Amino acid sequence: MAAYICSIETDAIEFDQEWVILHPDQFTVTKLNESGGLCWSLLKTEQPAERLISELQHQYNITEDEARQDVAEFLEQMITIGLVRHAS
Repeated sequence: MAAYICSIETDAIEFDQEWVILHPDQFTVTKLNESGGLCWSLLKTEQPAERLISELQHQYNITEDEARQDVAEFLEQMITIGLVRHAS
């Protein structure tokens, strides 16, 4: 099972149920919604995608398919912009 973790080069600030992620090496600022912030907070330590899916289902009372799609999109976007990486 694939596991993921936040990139160590980032700083995060939570404000009003939204997260702002700063990547000083790339000079980028990324804003996350509440569910993205939940995933981000879990990824401070190595987590399998299944854990993120389970937490989204529980927190937002959504189906497994909805949570799986949301997590897949979140991880794809965060990996593409260098904020999350595969844990090794």
